[in-house]
Amino acid sequence: MLTSSYRITRIVPALALAAALAACGRDPVTPEVARPAPAAAHFLLGPGEFNRTVSDTTDAAGNEVTVTEYAAGTYTQPDGLTASVASVTIKTVIPPTNGSGSCITSTVVGVETTAGWTADVKKSGGCDKDIVVELQNAATRQKATFKFLMKFGETRIDAGRVG
Repeated sequence: MLTSSYRITRIVPALALAAALAACGRDPVTPEVARPAPAAAHFLLGPGEFNRTVSDTTDAAGNEVTVTEYAAGTYTQPDGLTASVASVTIKTVIPPTNGSGSCITSTVVGVETTAGWTADVKKSGGCDKDIVVELQNAATRQKATFKFLMKFGETRIDAGRVG
C-alpha cells in the first residue's frame, strides 16, 4: 500500500514536469530533432553580411584550415543594405610557414543561389589559384562574377556586382 507522503513525493514532481512541458508547447515524446526545420533562405548570409566563417581549425600538420561562406552577386536594397543573390563557400588551407614552395590552397566547397539564379564555377581554385564563379539570371538577363584569390602577400575578394 502506498502512503500519502510517497504519493506526494512521486506524483507531484511528475505533474509539475508534465505541466512544464505542456506550457512549453513541446511534445514530451517527440525529440526536437525529429521536427522539420522552418523554411529558410537558400543561404546563410543575410543583408549586410559579406562573409561568415563556418569553421576554423588547425590540422595535424599545423595547417590552418578555414571554411568561409562569401556573398556573391551583390546589389543594394532600397533600405541601403547590401544583399546577395548567391553564396560561395570556400575551404582555405594555409601552411604554417610562408617560405619558398609554400602555397595557400583554396577550393570551392559549395555554391548556393536564390530562385532564378544559376552558378557556373569557371575556376575552382587550387594552390595559389583563382576561384571564379559566374552567376546569371536568364529571366532578367542580369549577371555577376565572383572572384577570389588568396596567396602569401596577396588577397583579392570581389563579390561581383549584379548588373
